[in-house]
Amino acid sequence: MKRVGLLLIVLCLLSELSCRKNDNPGLSGNGIDYSNQSVGASAHDLLSPEKYALLKIEIQYMPGFQPDAGSVSNLSSFLNGIVNKPGGIQITEKQIPAFGNTTLSLTQVEAIEKQYRTVYTNNTQSGVYFLFTDGNYTDNSVLGVSYRNTSVCLFGKTIHDNSGAIGQTSRATLESAVMEHECGHILGLVNTGSPMQIPHEDPSHAHHCNNQNCLMYYAMETTDMLGFLSGGTIPALDANCLADLKANGGK
Repeated sequence: MKRVGLLLIVLCLLSELSCRKNDNPGLSGNGIDYSNQSVGASAHDLLSPEKYALLKIEIQYMPGFQPDAGSVSNLSSFLNGIVNKPGGIQITEKQIPAFGNTTLSLTQVEAIEKQYRTVYTNNTQSGVYFLFTDGNYTDNSVLGVSYRNTSVCLFGKTIHDNSGAIGQTSRATLESAVMEHECGHILGLVNTGSPMQIPHEDPSHAHHCNNQNCLMYYAMETTDMLGFLSGGTIPALDANCLADLKANGGK
């Protein structure tokens, strides 16, 4: 009888541990970390209503680097025009502690996300994470980077240093352009998850559009983009990029 009782206790503990392995909100039902895949891997899920009718976006920012309200509104409008989510798009913002370093590596960015991110893809929604830092990237010409299938980082200090002052583009315009460009990457542009309907990948700059007037042109993620924003207009996706998104489940 003692052996039977001990066996039952062991089975109960194993059952509890089995259930707990998915308590991590980043894990899918089969224990796979959905949020730790390559850029573009979730493009169809983000664009299409087949699995997820709702898209939730979590924006976290360090003190002094909250995104401009206009850039958040622009991001919402941009996504509403291309993703097919009948449940809508919800955006939340939250301040997190300062990091304090002048520069951040991608490894440090990933660690910050792991510590603070709360919105993930689950049974009812797609989840996307944006981080606004108080420092520059190790390459201080980089304004933003999409580094996982649902993860984007904007380097707030670099953006602030290059916007908002007399003679510079507005903060909302620069933030909007970077956020929308990096969104394009996690939506599978160019040729990273949303197959090209017509070849238009820049042979000299992988995963970017060969049309210099397109939002997905390579210069749109570094300080090189400043010359394209002098008129205050955010470049739009061109016809080829829009066709790729639509073919992969978007509007």
